[in-house]
Amino acid sequence: METTKSTTPMAWSTNSLTKSRINQPTIDPQIPTHEYDSDTSLEEDPKGNDQTLEESIFSEYLSIHGKSSDVSLSKIKNLLAASKIGAISCLICLEKVRSIDPIWDCKVGCHAILHMICIQEWARQASNSAAERSMARLSRDQFPLAASAALENSSWHCPKCRVDYPQSQIPRQYKCFCGKLQDPPNDPWITPHTCGEICGKPLQRNCGHECVLLCHPGPCPPCPKLVKSRCFCGAVSDVRRCGSKDFSCNRSCSRPLACGLHRCEDKCHDGPCPPCQKTGIYSCLCGKVEKECLCSQSEFRCVNACERELSCRKHKCMKGCHSGPCGECALQGRRTCPCGKVEYNGLSCDAAVPTCGSTCEKMLLCSLHRCPERCHSGPCVETCRIVTMKSCRCGSLKKQVPCYQDLVCERKCQRVRDCGRHACKRRCCDGDCPPCPEICGRKLRCNNHKCPAPCHRGYCAPCPVTVRISCACGETSYEVSFT
Repeated sequence: METTKSTTPMAWSTNSLTKSRINQPTIDPQIPTHEYDSDTSLEEDPKGNDQTLEESIFSEYLSIHGKSSDVSLSKIKNLLAASKIGAISCLICLEKVRSIDPIWDCKVGCHAILHMICIQEWARQASNSAAERSMARLSRDQFPLAASAALENSSWHCPKCRVDYPQSQIPRQYKCFCGKLQDPPNDPWITPHTCGEICGKPLQRNCGHECVLLCHPGPCPPCPKLVKSRCFCGAVSDVRRCGSKDFSCNRSCSRPLACGLHRCEDKCHDGPCPPCQKTGIYSCLCGKVEKECLCSQSEFRCVNACERELSCRKHKCMKGCHSGPCGECALQGRRTCPCGKVEYNGLSCDAAVPTCGSTCEKMLLCSLHRCPERCHSGPCVETCRIVTMKSCRCGSLKKQVPCYQDLVCERKCQRVRDCGRHACKRRCCDGDCPPCPEICGRKLRCNNHKCPAPCHRGYCAPCPVTVRISCACGETSYEVSFT
């Protein structure tokens, strides 16, 4: 079986893991101890029982589904065949999985079978590594709640299919494949690691039926029961297997589309119907512009203002293109002076509101000072000219300047940049020194060229210059880099 180093969170020693499995059958104290001898060989079932075991597992399913071959059973048959000849190996320790070994199987993804103690150690190391990576990005002192949540929400994954499991699902008990029996016995007359009872797990697609196979490895097959169902468009009714009850009649769908004017012309299909593709002449929401477009895009806005007459009959709507009523005139009802301190009642919407003569005192764009001018119409000044005490970016100079001006001193920063070789020398630096703009220029390992990268810490990258070399006859040539 092919195994790569990237599959495991850390390097595994086969001999040490084998020794730990023999001397310490279980890691989790909640798992009962299963004693066995390291030299015990896999007890194979009598040759005459192989066919009997397989028939007992599939008899109930085949009595409902029929004797025809079903590809949905191939995964289970392959696992049973591999179990008979002892060909199932743990992907973590690379040892054979025996019928007396406590096991765990991936029930969500690949249904791989692994040793219980191996997957426990794998899950703990993977979840701890994920928690350490999360903690490295957070500080316990500054974010204690986020750090504890990252520790609790750490996850681990299946070594084969990489499906994620939460930390709460680290296996702690050895159960049969269907999960009913804890510590299933090693009975030569039933399939290893099973309870010998009906599986009973809910089938896929939540059809409401349960698996009728005996406790088995691998995924449950599709539901074999016969049910009456309709095609996707609902025009044809048929009796079909529950696992494949969704079907297409291959006729025209003919369901009403979202536009409410046309019907779907595609073949009977699953899911919602596509947008209507009929074309026509349609008007924008305000009715000023007409254009030819798809029915599904018939509601569109033009770039013009609405300009419909408002209820006051003195002003026009200045909103963008829209549907429905324009609303009341914004100048009707309660009106105030530009600064909002004096209220005027009974003014017509077309009459100009007088100023009150007091100070405006609206907040300026600096969000620190208020407008010092008298009540006025229009926006306040954009630049706040109130003199205030400011500090420069590096903090070495304090001075009174207008609010809108930035104070910058002439002091050059003497901090060393990230490269560790050159000083910042930026005028009035705030401490966040930019990357070094100098070229590294150190001699590379080839001893022929210098590093062309920006100044940096650590070792330089390999020489980027390549040269073409060829054999003595010149038939074959390669491009290689200086080293």
